[in-house]
Amino acid sequence: LRMKKIMTQTTHREDKITAKFHSPFSPIIMETTAPKRFIDTINKTADKVLGSEAASVEWDWSHMLVGKVHKEVQIPIKDKEDKQFLINFMKSMCVKYLKESIDQGNHHAWKKIAGKSIPTVDNIHLTHSWVVSQYAGEYNPWHHHSGDFSAVIYLKLPPNMHKEIEEDFEDHYPANGLIEFMFGENQPFRSDNLKFKPEVGKMLVFPSWLRHFVYPFKSEGERRSMSFNAHM
Repeated sequence: LRMKKIMTQTTHREDKITAKFHSPFSPIIMETTAPKRFIDTINKTADKVLGSEAASVEWDWSHMLVGKVHKEVQIPIKDKEDKQFLINFMKSMCVKYLKESIDQGNHHAWKKIAGKSIPTVDNIHLTHSWVVSQYAGEYNPWHHHSGDFSAVIYLKLPPNMHKEIEEDFEDHYPANGLIEFMFGENQPFRSDNLKFKPEVGKMLVFPSWLRHFVYPFKSEGERRSMSFNAHM
């Protein structure tokens, strides 16, 4: 009887205990939206390069990538004002990601570089950027990037791709056209993967070392995205 009484009192006290939940062992993936000017500027240049066989060869970047896709090309932005706008936006998103990492305490590399200083766009250095033009049946196998930061921004989707994705989500394991990130091993109380649906304007920023995969789709039309790498 005495034991029952103690257990009841302990349970009652536990109901009033507050708890904090930490996630220091998982990489951060930032989801945001690129401005319309960014999407329009990249698409305008990409249309010219992808629409010309000569330009596609001149700006080809597929030899540096793993994608089993139609074309992968660099982005020759000639207008200085547009180019600076694109660079500033990409850098600012890396800074936003870095600040969140610092706030969460996952900022060991930054501490070694700059101590307690606050990061700015001047601390971010872009290395590579390219456009991926993907059609039905094509895909990007498991891979990772170089640098500290990487990102993907969706620029165009096939007209019926959302319908295909909705139908696929009725299946027990939806995958068509999605991007999937994977980290660690599957264990109780944690997942080892995370998928995102492509949407025009959606931007994902993640650590360059994080493995990811882009599933093929069946819909007719182009799925176009832009990626970039950066370091601090």
